[in-house]
Amino acid sequence: MANTSQPAPADFWRSLERRTRTEWLLVTGVMLVLTTLLSYFSPQLGTAQIDRTFYDQVLNLTAHPARNNDIVIIAIDDGSIARLGYWPWRRGVHAELLERLQGARAVGFDMLFSDRNPAYPDDDIKLADAIERHGRVVLADMMANDRRDIVSPVPELAQAAARIGYINIYPDNDGVVRALVLREHLESGEYREHLLLRMLEVAGQPASPQSAPPPGEALLIPYGRLQNITLYPYAGVLDGLAPPRAFDDKLVLIGSWGSGLGDTFPTPLTREGAGMAGVEILANGLNSLIGNNWIHTPNRALMAVLSCLPVLLVCLAFRRLSPRRSLLAVFIAMVSIVALCTVVMRYGNVWLPITAALIGLLLAYPIWSWRSQEVSLRHLDRELAALQLDRQALAVDDATDSATLADESLPTRVGQLHQAISQLRKAQRTRDETLRFLSHDMRAPQTSILALAELQQDPDHALAQPELLDRITLHAHKTLNLVDGFVRLARAEAMPLQRAPVDLVQLIKQSRDDFWPQAKHRDIRIELTEHPEFAWTIGDSTLLQRAWNNLLDNALKYSPDHSRIECRLTMEGDQWVLHIKDQGRGMAADQLTRLFQAFNRVDSHLANNPDGAGLGLAFVKVVVQRHGGTVDVQSRPGIGTQFTVRLPVAPDRHV
Repeated sequence: MANTSQPAPADFWRSLERRTRTEWLLVTGVMLVLTTLLSYFSPQLGTAQIDRTFYDQVLNLTAHPARNNDIVIIAIDDGSIARLGYWPWRRGVHAELLERLQGARAVGFDMLFSDRNPAYPDDDIKLADAIERHGRVVLADMMANDRRDIVSPVPELAQAAARIGYINIYPDNDGVVRALVLREHLESGEYREHLLLRMLEVAGQPASPQSAPPPGEALLIPYGRLQNITLYPYAGVLDGLAPPRAFDDKLVLIGSWGSGLGDTFPTPLTREGAGMAGVEILANGLNSLIGNNWIHTPNRALMAVLSCLPVLLVCLAFRRLSPRRSLLAVFIAMVSIVALCTVVMRYGNVWLPITAALIGLLLAYPIWSWRSQEVSLRHLDRELAALQLDRQALAVDDATDSATLADESLPTRVGQLHQAISQLRKAQRTRDETLRFLSHDMRAPQTSILALAELQQDPDHALAQPELLDRITLHAHKTLNLVDGFVRLARAEAMPLQRAPVDLVQLIKQSRDDFWPQAKHRDIRIELTEHPEFAWTIGDSTLLQRAWNNLLDNALKYSPDHSRIECRLTMEGDQWVLHIKDQGRGMAADQLTRLFQAFNRVDSHLANNPDGAGLGLAFVKVVVQRHGGTVDVQSRPGIGTQFTVRLPVAPDRHV
């Protein structure tokens, strides 16, 4: 009876499609939420540090020369220290330098004058007079103690300066200086501006609101290699080595460049262990401030949306692509994100943090693979359960071992499904063969008997009673032989094996004795030419005996009178090898390919062909295979045929 609990194919596919769609929506939603959280809360979750690493690499790839002829650096370098003596120098030296910078639009000192020098009390007055005469000098102060206090220049210098601005530089958590904060509020609420803003104000070109954002906001510096920013050694300027009008209408920054002054900071462009002078960082910042070419970053909400876009696109691709192409889509998306980030940085001065998107892409594929595999496993289990019911209804032997049943992986489940389908196909073939047997082979002799009965009713054509009985007996025996052969084959395929030790030598001798009368009648010799004393295997003695009988019977049928049938039994490795060779008419190569198929008979069209149902050799093959062996045949027309059967040697019974 058919299994009515198994869903129809259309229902199965609709169920699978619904479940897959649900899992896809769930995975897509989870990945979008995860990517959003990773992007929006990157500082708290630690992904911001990964973004900084990407940022440094991209900036190194895209950095281009800082081209600004309006900026000049006067560097307190090692040569100047060797020329003027140990640092710090007397402030009178700075006053002398300012006399040579009268044409500059603004002069900024990247150094603190917060302490007096008791040894030279008049130097502060000299420097204050020089600052006041110049009129466009900006001095530096510094916010200290977490923006609670200000370290200011000494009062004389502070009063003489045109403006004062702070020079604080705030490295990121990894110690690298990537940005400047141009406006700050002290804890007291006092408003402060950076030295660079003060310099532009003194120079008469104050920064635009777009270039200088609200207090506390950090601006990423597009570090460049200072090819068109002129640099002069401090001592060289004092010695008059600079051109006479080198500083006219320039923005001059004065700061330390020496290796031992400690005013260096790691930046994205410097290697590990090296640093960039603070005055060079300020020059890069001043160049960005003048050209308003800071590196911009979208706000956190917009960046979260942008990070989700590639994840969403890849999840859409997962819905239709194979696993291999889905993995390729993830790889292409990741490469595209890095390439887009680099291009936008190079030509748009926009930094897009990509860590959240990359993590989302990396996690999307394994999570989708996991969920889709779970869906497939569940549906495979349903199909296997339904097929198991079908196999039970068809009495199909389930050969799945316990280890395979305990393995819940997808490949094992697919293998189990394939095995179940193969068994059902085998059962279907058996059914088709049964229908063929009933519709053709069984009908033919019965039809002949009915034809004889009708013929006998006609007095003009009636057969003599002896002839009639002979013909009916012939067709009846043919029917019985067909039924017997079919039943034997069906039992050999389905019935459990009664396994026990079997001596193949005794089995061959028994068959020889059984067929001795037939062979003697036709003067055919059955010879066992080579064999050990014992040849033990494990199997069903009844089935093995009948299989060998079929081979011997087949050899007798196709052997001519006065010929010889040779049997041999040898051992090769862990197998017994049984040979049976006749001197019959043999077979062609194309006939050998169909020899072991049920209901197949060789040369059935010939008038002198032996009778048979075509089931004997199919029975032999089934029995030998169920015992873990193989059966082969070699034959040539006019030479004869040899069948070779290989069966396992019984454990602990080797000769």
